[in-house]
Amino acid sequence: MTNPATTSLLDRANLDRDQVRHEVARGLAGADDGELFLEYSQTEALMFDNGRLKQATYDTSQGFGLRAVKDDAVGYAHSSDVSVPALIRA
Repeated sequence: MTNPATTSLLDRANLDRDQVRHEVARGLAGADDGELFLEYSQTEALMFDNGRLKQATYDTSQGFGLRAVKDDAVGYAHSSDVSVPALIRA
């Protein structure tokens, strides 16, 4: 079994690396520089009152950002939907 902490974020989202590479290249065509950011986070909080568990919360969030730079202009798109259609829209 693969350790979730070392799993690629692309693999976690079931994205094809070649398709992502193609869409990022298409999105950055003509740009001087650019980058794709991927984020995945899990948080868990336990609140105790007098030694007794009073509240427990758990949250998972993910998303991406695509940034392109051309001369002095910067374009940025982001989404919490990590999918190829969302990358195409970005």
